Amino acid sequence: MTDDHATWGGPREYTDAFLRSALPAVQDLCERRGGELESLTSEAVPDATGEVVVAATAVVLFRGHRCVFRRGIWPPSHPAATRAAIFATVLEERLLTRVHPSRGDETTPVDL
Repeated sequence: MTDDHATWGGPREYTDAFLRSALPAVQDLCERRGGELESLTSEAVPDATGEVVVAATAVVLFRGHRCVFRRGIWPPSHPAATRAAIFATVLEERLLTRVHPSRGDETTPVDL
């Protein structure tokens, strides 16, 4: 990987490619695991040095809970489609291991 990320395109192009791959992957895992995808969004903000960083956030209704999963996607460590597959896989693992059937407070989001 080059320091300027030239092989990945810019943050906008990378994020668009990431979201195109992540959306069907997250929808598939929700269908297979009995969840419901509420949203999949991205947010770009400057870091302390002024460089752009991008985070993707998935909000999934699962086992009676509203679960929020947020991970940085830019600067990139993998091609966008690979990063999207990793995102969906880690989300699935977190949903299955950190979210337990509801026992009362269903309004507080579960940070994954």
